[in-house]
Amino acid sequence: MVIGGVCAQGDGFSLAGVAKKVSPTKTVTVKIYNFKPGVLWAPKATKFKNGDAIAGYVEYNGNMQFDKGTGVTAWYIGNGLNGDIEPHHTKLMKAKFFFKNKKGKVKTKTVKGNGGGHISTKLIKGYTPYKAQVSYKTY
Repeated sequence: MVIGGVCAQGDGFSLAGVAKKVSPTKTVTVKIYNFKPGVLWAPKATKFKNGDAIAGYVEYNGNMQFDKGTGVTAWYIGNGLNGDIEPHHTKLMKAKFFFKNKKGKVKTKTVKGNGGGHISTKLIKGYTPYKAQVSYKTY
Protein backbone atom coordinates (compact mmCIF):
# COMPACT_ATOMS: atom_id res chain seq x y z
CA MET A 1 0.00 0.00 0.00
CA VAL A 2 1.27 3.47 -0.84
CA ILE A 3 0.24 6.24 1.56
CA GLY A 4 -0.90 9.29 -0.32
CA GLY A 5 -1.33 7.32 -3.53
CA VAL A 6 -4.42 7.40 -5.69
CA CYS A 7 -6.89 4.54 -5.30
CA ALA A 8 -9.26 3.55 -8.04
CA GLN A 9 -12.93 3.53 -7.17
CA GLY A 10 -14.07 0.12 -5.99
CA ASP A 11 -10.59 -1.27 -5.26
CA GLY A 12 -11.65 -2.28 -1.74
CA PHE A 13 -9.28 0.11 0.06
CA SER A 14 -10.56 1.64 3.30
CA LEU A 15 -9.04 4.20 5.67
CA ALA A 16 -10.92 2.64 8.61
CA GLY A 17 -7.89 0.75 9.92
CA VAL A 18 -5.27 3.40 9.12
CA ALA A 19 -6.07 6.15 11.62
CA LYS A 20 -5.83 5.58 15.37
CA LYS A 21 -9.00 6.20 17.33
CA VAL A 22 -8.53 9.09 19.75
CA SER A 23 -10.86 9.50 22.72
CA PRO A 24 -12.51 12.77 23.69
CA THR A 25 -10.60 14.73 26.33
CA LYS A 26 -10.97 13.27 29.83
CA THR A 27 -9.94 14.76 33.18
CA VAL A 28 -8.38 13.15 36.25
CA THR A 29 -7.20 14.70 39.53
CA VAL A 30 -3.81 13.57 40.83
CA LYS A 31 -2.13 14.38 44.12
CA ILE A 32 1.26 16.11 44.03
CA TYR A 33 4.01 14.20 45.87
CA ASN A 34 7.51 15.19 46.93
CA PHE A 35 9.14 11.95 45.79
CA LYS A 36 12.54 11.19 47.29
CA PRO A 37 15.31 9.83 45.02
CA GLY A 38 15.04 6.09 44.54
CA VAL A 39 11.38 5.89 45.57
CA LEU A 40 9.07 4.20 43.06
CA TRP A 41 6.31 6.46 41.78
CA ALA A 42 3.98 3.71 40.59
CA PRO A 43 2.28 2.98 43.95
CA LYS A 44 1.14 6.63 44.18
CA ALA A 45 0.22 7.05 40.50
CA THR A 46 -3.24 7.09 38.97
CA LYS A 47 -3.33 3.97 36.80
CA PHE A 48 -5.46 3.46 33.69
CA LYS A 49 -6.83 0.24 32.20
CA ASN A 50 -4.69 0.79 29.09
CA GLY A 51 -1.49 0.29 31.12
CA ASP A 52 -0.48 3.96 31.36
CA ALA A 53 -0.21 5.93 34.60
CA ILE A 54 -0.06 9.61 35.63
CA ALA A 55 1.72 10.97 38.71
CA GLY A 56 2.13 14.49 40.09
CA TYR A 57 5.42 15.63 41.60
CA VAL A 58 7.19 18.64 43.09
CA GLU A 59 10.93 19.18 42.72
CA TYR A 60 12.42 21.85 44.99
CA ASN A 61 16.06 21.71 43.83
CA GLY A 62 16.06 20.44 40.26
CA ASN A 63 17.82 17.24 39.28
CA MET A 64 18.92 15.30 36.23
CA GLN A 65 15.35 14.31 35.41
CA PHE A 66 13.24 17.37 36.28
CA ASP A 67 13.84 21.09 36.70
CA LYS A 68 12.80 22.90 39.86
CA GLY A 69 9.01 23.18 39.86
CA THR A 70 5.93 21.00 39.84
CA GLY A 71 4.47 18.82 37.14
CA VAL A 72 2.61 15.77 36.00
CA THR A 73 4.10 12.97 33.98
CA ALA A 74 2.64 9.95 32.20
CA TRP A 75 4.31 6.66 31.43
CA TYR A 76 3.47 3.07 30.56
CA ILE A 77 3.34 1.06 33.76
CA GLY A 78 2.04 -2.13 32.11
CA ASN A 79 1.54 -4.96 34.57
CA GLY A 80 4.34 -3.64 36.76
CA LEU A 81 7.02 -5.75 35.09
CA ASN A 82 6.99 -4.45 31.51
CA GLY A 83 6.93 -0.68 32.00
CA ASP A 84 8.32 1.97 29.68
CA ILE A 85 9.46 5.55 30.21
CA GLU A 86 6.96 6.85 27.59
CA PRO A 87 3.17 6.54 27.78
CA HIS A 88 1.81 4.13 25.19
CA HIS A 89 -1.79 5.32 25.01
CA THR A 90 -2.09 8.67 26.84
CA LYS A 91 -1.34 12.24 25.73
CA LEU A 92 -1.42 15.06 28.29
CA MET A 93 -3.29 18.10 26.96
CA LYS A 94 -3.57 20.51 29.92
CA ALA A 95 -2.93 20.61 33.67
CA LYS A 96 -4.43 22.92 36.28
CA PHE A 97 -2.11 23.02 39.30
CA PHE A 98 -3.43 23.92 42.75
CA PHE A 99 -1.15 25.65 45.28
CA LYS A 100 -1.93 26.38 48.96
CA ASN A 101 -0.17 28.69 51.42
CA LYS A 102 0.09 28.29 55.21
CA LYS A 103 -3.11 30.31 55.73
CA GLY A 104 -5.05 28.02 53.41
CA LYS A 105 -5.33 30.46 50.51
CA VAL A 106 -5.40 28.64 47.17
CA LYS A 107 -3.95 29.77 43.85
CA THR A 108 -4.15 27.92 40.56
CA LYS A 109 -2.02 27.89 37.44
CA THR A 110 -3.14 26.29 34.16
CA VAL A 111 -0.54 25.03 31.70
CA LYS A 112 -1.21 23.69 28.20
CA GLY A 113 0.68 20.62 27.11
CA ASN A 114 1.90 19.69 23.67
CA GLY A 115 0.18 16.31 23.59
CA GLY A 116 3.20 14.55 25.07
CA GLY A 117 3.78 12.77 28.34
CA HIS A 118 4.85 15.67 30.57
CA ILE A 119 3.57 19.09 31.72
CA SER A 120 5.36 21.25 34.30
CA THR A 121 5.43 24.77 35.69
CA LYS A 122 7.37 26.94 38.12
CA LEU A 123 6.53 27.08 41.81
CA ILE A 124 4.69 30.03 43.39
CA LYS A 125 6.69 31.59 46.25
CA GLY A 126 5.06 30.91 49.63
CA TYR A 127 2.72 28.25 48.17
CA THR A 128 2.94 24.46 48.05
CA PRO A 129 1.48 22.47 45.14
CA TYR A 130 -0.94 19.79 46.36
CA LYS A 131 -2.97 18.55 43.39
CA ALA A 132 -3.45 18.88 39.65
CA GLN A 133 -6.44 18.39 37.36
CA VAL A 134 -5.04 16.77 34.23
CA SER A 135 -6.83 16.76 30.87
CA TYR A 136 -5.70 13.91 28.63
CA LYS A 137 -6.62 11.93 25.56
CA THR A 138 -6.18 8.21 25.01
CA TYR A 139 -5.72 6.36 21.75
